[in-house]
Amino acid sequence: MGNNIRTMELLGEDYWSRPVYKCIETGNLYKDITLGSERPELYSCGNDFEGEPDFPIKSELEIHFKVTEKQTNREDRFNYMLLDRLRMDCEYFLGNGNRNVKHLWANNEKDHIGKMKDLYNSFDEKPEWLTYEQILHYEKLISNSK
Repeated sequence: MGNNIRTMELLGEDYWSRPVYKCIETGNLYKDITLGSERPELYSCGNDFEGEPDFPIKSELEIHFKVTEKQTNREDRFNYMLLDRLRMDCEYFLGNGNRNVKHLWANNEKDHIGKMKDLYNSFDEKPEWLTYEQILHYEKLISNSK
């Protein structure tokens, strides 16, 4: 590769949800200040994963992004977290929440379980920590609590 080409590998996100990349050629760390948009703007960060973005990467460099097999897109990542929150709401509702609908995200049983089903079915890669059968089990337990 030429001297003006840099290949970036995604390492993760910092505390402020900024994607952090490592340059394969130099080993330097860079942050995307656009928070993962389709047109990333990379800034140096003092080679500190949690460091503040400092100077933009040189504009004359050609940037390539290494795509990893297991990268989860931003929307799916949010939806995985939401589904887990809905699962935890079910647990609380059935336990210490005393079956009070105010503890459910949707404030009613039908919409809450419906949202869980919709989220689960939207994923190409299903979560390992929840099955569709478990959602149906929550639905049965919650509907029997009326």
